[in-house]
Order: sequence, then structure tokens, then C-alpha cells
Amino acid sequence: MDIEQVMTYMVDHRAPRLPPGHLSEQLMALSWILEDEGRGIFDVAERWLATDDPFRAAVAMGLTEAVLVDTLDELVESAARITRCFPSMAVDVEAWVERSRSSFEGVARSLPRGEGQGLSTGDAHGAS
Repeated sequence: MDIEQVMTYMVDHRAPRLPPGHLSEQLMALSWILEDEGRGIFDVAERWLATDDPFRAAVAMGLTEAVLVDTLDELVESAARITRCFPSMAVDVEAWVERSRSSFEGVARSLPRGEGQGLSTGDAHGAS
């Protein structure tokens, strides 16, 4: 069994009304004890940003200590797609963008707020 199967099982068999953030917290804790330092979890979560399942997307965005995209452009594109697919998640998406923007060199202090229009690109650093 690989980590993607474990994560899928956790989502598919979660308790009723479990908020996605609670599962995100458990996955972050799990990332600290795995020999790959959570890389497998983060790889799956990166794919979940492009899923058609709002719960999986929310779990991925809730991984607060992970950088799941490589550039600011990818962050903006992912945020726009998630907001377009799941308009009710707009507030959570904006919080994810705000939290993630500090992972990009040279642009974190000057980025405008909003839907990502006018954002310049930068490279990610941090969690890998």
C-alpha cells in the first residue's frame, strides 16, 4: 500500500462532517514521521489541487507547511481553477494564496490581493 492509497482511504472513509482542515492537520503530522519527509503526501496533494473533488482540493490547500506549486503563476492558475470550479471555496482559496505567497522570492511583499490578476512570477522555495 502506498501513501496515495492511504490518503484516498482516509478521504473515502472519513467521519461524517469531518472538516477538510482536520484531515490536512493529520496528513501534516504524518509527513513529519515518514522517511521521505512527506514528499509522497505533498505529491498527492499537488495532484489533488487539480481534482474535481472539492474536499480533496480543500485538504491539499490545508497543508499549511507545504509548498505544492513551483511558481507564483502555478499558484495563481491553481487558485483560479479551484475558485472557478468551486465558487463556494473562494474564501478558502484566497486564504491559501495569502499563506502561500510568502514562499516566492522577491514578490511576497509587493503582491496585490484579489484573484491573482497582475501578479508577477517567482520561484518557490521552502518545503520540498
